[in-house]
Amino acid sequence: MSATLVILAVVCGGALLVFVLRPLFRVEAEGMSWAGRHGTPRQIQALELLWSEKLRILREIRDLDFDYDLGKLGERVYEEQRVYLFRLAIAITQRIDELEAAIAEQEARVEAAVAALRQAPQRQ
Repeated sequence: MSATLVILAVVCGGALLVFVLRPLFRVEAEGMSWAGRHGTPRQIQALELLWSEKLRILREIRDLDFDYDLGKLGERVYEEQRVYLFRLAIAITQRIDELEAAIAEQEARVEAAVAALRQAPQRQ
């Protein structure tokens, strides 16, 4: 009977561990859908890198807040690190916005060129 309880405890503990750690392994794809975009492969790769870096910084801010709440960090260190990380996240967000605007402008130029070709009289 005790072996059965041990096995049951291990299975329940494993299931609980998977449930608790599941968010850490989740793919964070918020804002990362470029499937329909017409940017160059280099632009798409840059966007993906910027988004992954932004998500990493946001996780660092979350971890910093957690460490501060646990009393692991002093007020001064916490404030300095938090300001630095927020400024970094803002700079990355601005770069993402610039790159997305450049891609949208490029798409608009392509669409305008296609529309102009469609409007041009057909030569035969």
